[in-house]
Amino acid sequence: MGAFNEIGHVALCVAFAVSLIAAIFPLWGLRLKDARLLQIATPLAHLQFLFIAISFACLTYVFAISDFSNHLVWANSHSEMPFLYKLTGTWGNHEGSMLLWVLILALFTSLVALGRYLPLDLRAAVLSVQSLITSTFLLFIITTSNPFARITGFLPIDGQDLNPVLQDVGLAIHPPLLYVGYVGFSVTFSFAIAALIIGRVDQAWARHIRPWALVAWMFLTIGIAMGSYWAYYELGWGGYWFWDPVENASLMPWIIGTALLHCAIIVEKRAALRIWTVLLAILTFSLSLLGTFLVRSGVLTSVHSFASDPTRGLFILMILIFFIVGGLGLFAMRASSLESKGMFEPLSREGGIVLNNIFLTVIAGTVLIGTLYPLIFETLTGDKISVGAPFFNMTATPLFALLALFMPLGQYLTWKKADGIALFQRLKFIFFGALFISILAWLLTDPNASYLPLCLFFGLWLIAGALSEPLWRAGFGRMPNSDAWRRLKNLPKSFWGGALGHAGLGVTLLGIVLVTAYQSERIERFTVGDKLTLGGYEVTFEGLGQEVGPNYRADQALLSYTKKG
Repeated sequence: MGAFNEIGHVALCVAFAVSLIAAIFPLWGLRLKDARLLQIATPLAHLQFLFIAISFACLTYVFAISDFSNHLVWANSHSEMPFLYKLTGTWGNHEGSMLLWVLILALFTSLVALGRYLPLDLRAAVLSVQSLITSTFLLFIITTSNPFARITGFLPIDGQDLNPVLQDVGLAIHPPLLYVGYVGFSVTFSFAIAALIIGRVDQAWARHIRPWALVAWMFLTIGIAMGSYWAYYELGWGGYWFWDPVENASLMPWIIGTALLHCAIIVEKRAALRIWTVLLAILTFSLSLLGTFLVRSGVLTSVHSFASDPTRGLFILMILIFFIVGGLGLFAMRASSLESKGMFEPLSREGGIVLNNIFLTVIAGTVLIGTLYPLIFETLTGDKISVGAPFFNMTATPLFALLALFMPLGQYLTWKKADGIALFQRLKFIFFGALFISILAWLLTDPNASYLPLCLFFGLWLIAGALSEPLWRAGFGRMPNSDAWRRLKNLPKSFWGGALGHAGLGVTLLGIVLVTAYQSERIERFTVGDKLTLGGYEVTFEGLGQEVGPNYRADQALLSYTKKG
């Protein structure tokens, strides 16, 4: 069994050597203008992915067979665990999760290498930056977080088990989804750095970067939603978001990634906002790295923390500084050469996206300050403080509300210059209709909740604005219905994606508002036979029982519910 540990460790070391070569030689080729050095970036990208995949497969195998000579398996698995959780235990810990992180990074690097339509110099530069990121994290894993460390001497009979809270299907797939999002933004970062190195940001560059930004954003969205759902039914009796530092660490790259998605569209269609796009690509991945640092350094207290080893924290901090300072420093030197050509009026689609970027950047900055302030305060004074939901609700919520107010307007704006009067004519019925429905719902439900009509309005306004735009673009009310239906069916898929994304934000907002307004929580002390009236039901505590699972026993409260007998 020990052979797989050795194979996995050797494959990891070989992958490090390959990624280091892949990081250096293409950049050297760019400097020398040597096509042969540029071309070797592609096979090296595939080769490093192959060796990292072998290493990860070996680690998964030793978890599957419960090889307790591996220290990681002994610390995070048990012979009686369900097979699914033996497999997911591979990344239910610091070392295994970092190996999964690097595996996804190498996979994306290999996929970029398959891009046939990328210019040779751009592809080589992107692969070089990707390989530099890979080699840096492989060095971190090998030196501080070896997943193949062996137990010497007396071998344990069984393992210490995986944290029971992590033995859940939702949480089993939550980390990989988040990692695809985090690592996907490494590709946009590499494209941005490559553009700065080469000195070329054009519409073709934007066409290549936008799919990667979209994939990363989608997976990060699903990963955050999955984690929120897990927290809803597993952790907090209905809590879905606690403004925990690590939750914030996933939210910040999502916010800036949203701005990046919008900016990439402008570069592709109008050759404008190129500086914004490059900067946002750098910031998005920088915030992803910051999240990695917060989870694994132990500098902030969080239920999500994987590790609190100062050595690991210092190493990741050095990686963070290297890529953030290096990326922003290169941006500062080369940004002047990326001056945009496209001109536009403030009241235009381009202007709307600039306003969107400002709001999103300020929101992300606010969340960043609230997340890091306790750490900064403790460093300067030695005292511990906490920044919780009240701060974030008071600062981020008004900004989100303003963004929600302007968002439907942006969907109807035209390129370069828009007509304000025509915009008002198109949206007035939606605006006043959403306002009327929200006030009516408030009066019929809870007139004491003063914030309810405003929040309901924002949700309805977003949904109605997003879903009415396709109807307006198809021409309903301005041409025969048959022609309008045909135009509606022929609208591009990317347009539908944007409309559904904006509507989805409105649905999320409505969910948050309704849960916040109408949920109630009571803590009661029960003895056998006690009754409680709740929501029209009479609930009786019948006693305690036991539930026997595949690898656990659990106490279980037995309750009976009756309504009108």
